[in-house]
Amino acid sequence: MSLQGDLSTLDLTNLFQNLEGAQKTGLLLVRGEGEDTQLFFEKGQLAAIAYPERPSLVEYLSAAGAIRARAIETARKRRRRGQSLGTALVEGGAISAEDLAGFAQARLVDEACEVLASATTSTGATRFEFAEIDRPTDIFDPDERALGIALAASPLLLESARRSDHWALIREHLPSDSAHLAVARTPPAPPDRAKARFLEQVLDLVDGSRTVREVVARFPARRFEVYQLLADLAKAQVLRPIPAADLNRRILELARRDRKRATALLERSLEQNPHHLALLKTKAMLAQKSGDRAQAVEALKLVVHLELESGERGAAKATLEKLRDLDEGDPFAWEKGFELALEEGRRDDAIEDGRTLVGIYRKPGQHRKVVHVLERLCKIREPGFELVSELAHARADAGDRDAAVKGLEQFAARAIALESYPLACEAYEEILAIHPGRTRAKETLRDLRNGAVAQRRARWRRVRRRALAAFLGFVVLPWTAGELFAHRSYVGAVRGILHEGLLESGHLREARDRLAAVRLRYAWTTVRFEIDPLLTELDGRIEAVARADKAPSGP
Repeated sequence: MSLQGDLSTLDLTNLFQNLEGAQKTGLLLVRGEGEDTQLFFEKGQLAAIAYPERPSLVEYLSAAGAIRARAIETARKRRRRGQSLGTALVEGGAISAEDLAGFAQARLVDEACEVLASATTSTGATRFEFAEIDRPTDIFDPDERALGIALAASPLLLESARRSDHWALIREHLPSDSAHLAVARTPPAPPDRAKARFLEQVLDLVDGSRTVREVVARFPARRFEVYQLLADLAKAQVLRPIPAADLNRRILELARRDRKRATALLERSLEQNPHHLALLKTKAMLAQKSGDRAQAVEALKLVVHLELESGERGAAKATLEKLRDLDEGDPFAWEKGFELALEEGRRDDAIEDGRTLVGIYRKPGQHRKVVHVLERLCKIREPGFELVSELAHARADAGDRDAAVKGLEQFAARAIALESYPLACEAYEEILAIHPGRTRAKETLRDLRNGAVAQRRARWRRVRRRALAAFLGFVVLPWTAGELFAHRSYVGAVRGILHEGLLESGHLREARDRLAAVRLRYAWTTVRFEIDPLLTELDGRIEAVARADKAPSGP
């Protein structure tokens, strides 16, 4: 049987009861707030729990003061093959079998109640998955499994209900076990010396580098009590959640003395803030120092994306340089650098980055990408024969032989137009190397080599010169002379009209006839565009005078 769903629609309490009633054996996975808890049921009864960074049973006993570190070391040396460490401790007299089972069962009850309470009070979406399996996986503590603990659902649910009111208050102020807390101010010391000592021990651990779960794990025999204390301190604002920026500073400080813990804290912080720029930079730095180049490169790639999205181009370029130093064969840094150089108009940088990209792409045979980069390089500046030839071969390698030949033919045509015949010959030789059966290319190459192309172009130049001379002699010169005479006649007519005062003396029709004669004589020249408005004006004045003459005179 496989079962999955959302705990907002199916209560975890009912799920426990259903598994007990059906006597199911399998694995229940509870997903919530970035942490997964796995519970193994055997014939409907809870047998084991596992979650990230859960201490082993022996570590739990040591932290609780039930056994000494020396006894654990002795038991490790003396235990037989296949024997659990817990059994070796019992045989060595470090702890009784009853106490061992009692501690293990008490912890399992505490953790099960916490899971039930978290599922009930969680503010985020909590999902579950149940799958039937015959035996528990290796993720579960073997020492704990060797005890054969089995918790019935009914008494477990009753104990959880008893604690539920307390858990509701706890979760109100501690919504997630993955939260990082720091001391905001010193709380008043309790009058009871034992409670004061307990408070001091808890606050010593709340330094911002540990999660709530890690702090609680240091007191395995007093887990619920620690949860209550932390919730009370958070309610009184003695404790405060640490912002990501402050958390990054603490990670850097912790890395100086305990890089392993700093790395674990960093990973948990990134789970909550996956796009936090400072945390990603710290991850890259720590990974580089530990020799993990792959992790450093992946972190820096995210940094570049975030810097570009926020418009920090200068910072992005500096990060790209770091990426190139870490892995000069990774195309990402060169691709982003190429795009930035193109956008900012840095032509030389774009050519350099593009050339490097071509070399990177060519090694694994990514011909399409090579073609794309070379085509963009050709747009930056007028391409020379070397770049055109390289692009043609890349296109041919990518399976586009026609495009390869077409590009070379266009280059050859430009070379012929500039009378650079040796360069044109090289272009046609490349065409035949790519497409040996190209008949037209063979013919053109032959004509280039024997000078036929040069002779044809020379002949066409002579024809064009003669045609130009004829055009100038028979069209341009006569038209220019006509324009000159037309404007001279026009100017002469205007001057005569003004000098003789034809307009002032009322000889409007005579003035019009002189201008009309010039227009008629030179109707094919541009002077008509200057005369036509004057003729229209004179016609209007003549008509006005005629109307005035016809009007009856007054008394």
